[in-house]
Amino acid sequence: MSHFILKKRYILLGSLVLVCGLCALFYFTVPRIQYEAAAMEENSEILNNPYCGFYHLYGYLLSEEGREPAQQWCENMLANDSQSILLLQINLKNYSGSPISNSALDQLDTILSTFSGADRQLIVRFLYDWEGNALQTEPASQERILSHMKQVAPVVNRFSSHVFLLQGIFTGNCGEMNQTHYGDREHLTLFMETLASVTSPDIFLSVRTPQHLRIITGTRTPLDSSQAYTGGLPARLGLYNDGMLGDVYDCGTYDDTPFAGTSDPAEKGTRSEEIRFQNQLCLYVPNGGEAVLDNPYNDLNRAVPDLRQMHVSYLSADHDSSVLDKWKASQFQGTPGDPFDGADGYDYIAAHLGYRYVVRNSWVTGTEGFRPRPALHITVENTGFSPAYRSFDTEILLHNTSSGEKISLPVAFDNRTLLPDKPQTLSVSMDIKSIPAGTWQLSLSMTDQSTGISIQFANGGQSSEEDVVCGQLSIK
Repeated sequence: MSHFILKKRYILLGSLVLVCGLCALFYFTVPRIQYEAAAMEENSEILNNPYCGFYHLYGYLLSEEGREPAQQWCENMLANDSQSILLLQINLKNYSGSPISNSALDQLDTILSTFSGADRQLIVRFLYDWEGNALQTEPASQERILSHMKQVAPVVNRFSSHVFLLQGIFTGNCGEMNQTHYGDREHLTLFMETLASVTSPDIFLSVRTPQHLRIITGTRTPLDSSQAYTGGLPARLGLYNDGMLGDVYDCGTYDDTPFAGTSDPAEKGTRSEEIRFQNQLCLYVPNGGEAVLDNPYNDLNRAVPDLRQMHVSYLSADHDSSVLDKWKASQFQGTPGDPFDGADGYDYIAAHLGYRYVVRNSWVTGTEGFRPRPALHITVENTGFSPAYRSFDTEILLHNTSSGEKISLPVAFDNRTLLPDKPQTLSVSMDIKSIPAGTWQLSLSMTDQSTGISIQFANGGQSSEEDVVCGQLSIK
């Protein structure tokens, strides 16, 4: 055998040893990763999440009584209300002819502070009338109303984390912008622009009808994603409909003739036209109110599609009792496998007002190769009637099942874009070198940025108040 052939064999043998050594080194030093996804199912639980659901209404008349009666009043209300969201109607009629006193402003501060301190999310409506007599109780001049807006704004702004939205512009019977001295285009625009200018951009505003909204914004084109959440007036302006489902016109909210060919924003459209308008608009701004007057339009099988198209996120639990009782006596007919099939109509609606997040599945990619770069992917669906309109912090939580060690991985995700019935997949890369070997439970968590409240998920047998378990990661 020649020296050349022998040398060649030594080289081949050395190369083989080197390759085997590298393979052994890879086997013993590169992490081996396995992921077992949890089985995910939607439950039929009514979640208690911020900014949505059935609410109770509380009215308070500002006066010269002082702070103590206001404090006691709040405590009495809270003792009997477990809902996360509520409506406060603050009556200013005692000050129709004068500035709001410091004593009255102190009462307002006490009320907002107490409810915010109890982690309630607040819908607030300022008004001068509860009896249908706004023409007699409203201030005689627009300047008085504008000055009242400017007086209450600093108090409201201090609690912008919990004041979700303001309803109306202080005018009309029961604050509904009707039967008022100030219902023309000029006053509608002036009052809303003033209210927007003095209140925090974090607080949504709302008007009684789509017609009011179009008059103020000056366009028949509803808000779209390019304008949403910019802090300007159009991006803050939603709706409150206290005649919801009351008849074909929602008690004067809609008209009996279609839109004309003109672009006049002051026109009202028919029911179907206005619901289509809300279907686009209320992907980005809230909509809610009262369901009233037992009639075929609020029969369960007709109400649910309309509530879904209007993206309703909050409804009164007090009015109209005849409608609410009808829903409680009705059964929702779902498709096979629907967790709500056979549930009573009231519970179905309660569970779907606003957003309802469900984790559908999860998986891990990037576990193969000499340099694994694993990434966790989680598909989430919103089965509620509307999006969430405030931002939540999203993170993946890793919990070591042996040591108890916890690791948090932030997820760059804007939850406001999770629209109803349009699932999205969240993805986050995992730095495997920074995660010790062991078995880790992986969960998804969301927390409201404004209030710090944890968001509940609708996953049966998987969720806690803080997170929803998605699967188990093994690193060896």
